[in-house]
Amino acid sequence: MTVSSRALVELLLLGPMNDRRQLQDSPVLGDVWIAYAMKPAEPIDLLITPHKTSPAGPVADRIARQIGELKLEREKGQRADVAYLQGLVAARLFFEELLRVVVPMTQWWNDRKVQNSLKDYVDGDRLEETMQAVIEWANAPSEDAQTIAADAFAEFSSLDRYISLAAVILWAAHQEDQSLGAGDALARLKTPQPVVTLLGRVFKPILNKPKSKKASAATAEEPQVWQVSLNRKAMLALERSVPSVKGDAARTLFNVKCDKIRWAVLDSGIDGSHPVFKDKEGKSRIIKAFDFSNIRQIVSLDNLNDATAKERLKELRKVRKDLKADAVADLQKLAQDAQDDRPINWQLVERFIEIDPKTETKSGHGTHVAGIIGGYAGRDNGKKKLETNFQDGMCPDIKFYDFRVLAKSLQDTEFAIIAALQYLRYLNDRNTYLTIHGANLSLSIPHDVRNFACGRTPICNECERLVESGVVVVAAAGNLGYQRFETKDGSYEGYTAFSVTDPGNADGVITVGATHRYRPHTYGVSFFSSRGPTGDGRLKPDLVAPGERIESCLPDKGWGELDGTSMAAPHVSGAAAMLMARYDELIGAPRRIKKILCESATDLGRERSFQGHGMLDVLRAFQST
Repeated sequence: MTVSSRALVELLLLGPMNDRRQLQDSPVLGDVWIAYAMKPAEPIDLLITPHKTSPAGPVADRIARQIGELKLEREKGQRADVAYLQGLVAARLFFEELLRVVVPMTQWWNDRKVQNSLKDYVDGDRLEETMQAVIEWANAPSEDAQTIAADAFAEFSSLDRYISLAAVILWAAHQEDQSLGAGDALARLKTPQPVVTLLGRVFKPILNKPKSKKASAATAEEPQVWQVSLNRKAMLALERSVPSVKGDAARTLFNVKCDKIRWAVLDSGIDGSHPVFKDKEGKSRIIKAFDFSNIRQIVSLDNLNDATAKERLKELRKVRKDLKADAVADLQKLAQDAQDDRPINWQLVERFIEIDPKTETKSGHGTHVAGIIGGYAGRDNGKKKLETNFQDGMCPDIKFYDFRVLAKSLQDTEFAIIAALQYLRYLNDRNTYLTIHGANLSLSIPHDVRNFACGRTPICNECERLVESGVVVVAAAGNLGYQRFETKDGSYEGYTAFSVTDPGNADGVITVGATHRYRPHTYGVSFFSSRGPTGDGRLKPDLVAPGERIESCLPDKGWGELDGTSMAAPHVSGAAAMLMARYDELIGAPRRIKKILCESATDLGRERSFQGHGMLDVLRAFQST
């Protein structure tokens, strides 16, 4: 039988199919194990959360130094790229580096019981016994025999699970055929002895490693790392929609002017040359633009090396041609700050990320989203009416901050988005008033229940901090409401509950599902719109807005229709901006704005976990305030 790498990891993490209650309690989360099991010989991009008593900078520095000391061979350009933000470290590590550098920095590893048990695995017969059970399961001749063999795993302790998984993946990483996943490599094993020998060679140096000066012979090493997760990929959550939510009626009746409101769009970028982003006098309403697609390279500890820093500067000049040679010193200063336990110096970072708003974008998604929030179709350069059927966006005079977190491709990392959220807070903290009033994230990161409590992922936590600082955060619910699954009995298609994605799972975020652009009562919630509730039982999405065939602007003065909760979210961003523009006392009160929008929504008569509180109704929101 062939052995799926994912099935192997799930069996060891969760136990037999009929007894899946126990998760392994090591600090390495399930998505990390699966990633390494599928590509054991390749470095994987990780997010490392420091222990609550350890600042991110020194933790990043220690990881970078110890990786350098291991001297594992990397292909050209395949750097570890250890970088840090507030409360977070990113690193691209081989599996052996994870085992030998990061895990020994955790509180779990340094627990005395774990340490004593680990010696039994290296010096005794326990590993051979557990590996024999794994090999028998992998070589079972049929599914029924495999099910019977899996019963042995029910007796595995959490440490058995960790060691067995580590041993199999480490073995696969050292095979000559680098294309083998852990499952295929395991299926070729007939005896556990080679695995036992290899694990002993890797683990003995860690167990015998001298403790730091802070830890005496009788005490455990001071913990530096709390947990390790994947640096997840973010997807884009892809005519008469403004009248459907009564945005134009509210704007006219209440004489709403949003020219004092500033909104951040965290997306693929806004085409600053498009005429819809000019005001009535022809001036651009995009105040500033920032490119976070290279933030990992900018704050990387690899820049302490002169040659690396100079090479990085060449790469960064592809986006910022005006960067001078002295910028190398700034890159090295940012890396040195990590060693010296200093917070990110965003003033230095600005030199590398601030770009001309007219810089070309590589996707039209962000431009389309911004057009829904605040496109002004009335005139081109204050002279000529635009030749399009597109009507004004929700707030045709609003100002924008363009945060390009997806500028390289349709996917980018969670690390880049978190960096942008932290920088947004920094911009607001520089003044006694809010520089940026709200943020739109038409982004989608699927939530894996085995790795995080729902709404407690790194990106959700960062969004909560932004809300607490007084910023309205609006997020797309995601487009996973209807999916196709492959099962052993064949394929299955259907609507999917609990499918809201991050950062929409964050409690303080206004999470938006999609409905028809002008017949919501007839067609209800869009088939693709992610359904709630959240994994921990909270109502999500919060409300729905038009998200089907929404016309808006595209780069190069283009126009077009797009579908998705990505298009629904900016309608709600516009509504929140209008409330703040009309009622000053709502500025800095994102939870109050969320309550107003939810309580004034129109019930579509659909299941609450599909529609939330209902369809966005801007006019009713104004009348209820």
